[in-house]
Amino acid sequence: MLYLHCKPGYLCRRECVKIRAKRFNRNDRPLVLVRLQQRAEMRKRYIAQIPRWRHPLIGSVFTVPLVGLAISLVLLEKMLIHNFYFPGAPLFLAIVLIALIWGTGPALFSVLLSTLALDYFYIPPFGQFNLAIWSGTLQILPFFLAGIVIAIISGQREVARRRALFAEQELQTHADELEQANQELEEANQLKDQFLSMASHELKTPITTIRGQAQVMLRRLSKQKELPGEFSDVRTALERIDEQTYRLTALVDDLLDLSSMRSGKIELRSRACDVREIGGCVVEDQRLLSGRTIELGVPPAPVMLNADSERLGQVVTNLVSNAIKYSPDESPVQVSVNQRDKAVVIEVHDSGLGIPKEERKHIFETFYRSPDAQTARKSGWGLGLAICKDIVERHGGCIWCESRVGEGSTFFVELPSN
Repeated sequence: MLYLHCKPGYLCRRECVKIRAKRFNRNDRPLVLVRLQQRAEMRKRYIAQIPRWRHPLIGSVFTVPLVGLAISLVLLEKMLIHNFYFPGAPLFLAIVLIALIWGTGPALFSVLLSTLALDYFYIPPFGQFNLAIWSGTLQILPFFLAGIVIAIISGQREVARRRALFAEQELQTHADELEQANQELEEANQLKDQFLSMASHELKTPITTIRGQAQVMLRRLSKQKELPGEFSDVRTALERIDEQTYRLTALVDDLLDLSSMRSGKIELRSRACDVREIGGCVVEDQRLLSGRTIELGVPPAPVMLNADSERLGQVVTNLVSNAIKYSPDESPVQVSVNQRDKAVVIEVHDSGLGIPKEERKHIFETFYRSPDAQTARKSGWGLGLAICKDIVERHGGCIWCESRVGEGSTFFVELPSN
């Protein structure tokens, strides 16, 4: 055993163990032995899977009559054809046939038998083995080497076929494992969606009750001309409760929409509607809620569309509220509705920081928030744009964003009008 000196007068056995561990596997077996065992196991499994008639032992048994048949053809050709220059051709065919069917072992055995038979029956003096004579060895050596080459090539082919077989088995195993993992992930995803749906439904009732009670108390306090000193902070607390429960209500609504979206249960109640009216209602509501300047540009003629007006209003509301949220308070938000060929286009423009190009492809993903949105300390869960995308696509339209960093962003919604 090798010992390393860590300090004067002390031997470090730990380092010695580390050096030895590099050469052994977990079961303290040398890696060379492990590889040999793996190859032996692969060969056993390969042999177990091939048909019985292709077993190497069966091939060794059939080698004798096949070589005998080949040497009989050699002798027959020698009798029928004078000056026959290729006596080893039938034997080569036998070797190739044996190599292709039974592999390297029987092929080498056939090479040995063919060499002895050719030497005994064809190389003069006939009827005796001439390998002990130098001239006899030289005559039979090319045939022997060619047979060995054939056996080696067949062995390489057998190894390649074995590797391909086990690679296919490994791929099939991994495919089965991936399929099982996908099924488990799908089941987990369904359970998650069910939990979101159930939790959202269960949260909606108590949140609505809390908010309703807070609003009732605010109305009662507003009717009081003067409040006692101990109730001076009650109004502020109730207003905060109302504000936070409003946020929770919006979150619960988004979660319900997300659950319905993933389960394919979002129903569209399509009817003829004027997109100008939808945009006008949304803009007026957002002006009252935020106190911001929102400019609305619509054509003088009605812009009719066969769609779910409530869901389209939800899309425009999300886009306008995002524009308000991520743009300076003094900058206006611009909303426009236009009729273009056979499509209706809704545009919402803000003068915010803009969205980098590498982030635009992710903003419509569920729960995604850009780094700027996260550092801006604005409330949000990354659900609004994902819900907008689903609603727009269910109407057969498309939604996208064009933005320049430092110059703001414009969101486009294009809906077919026929």
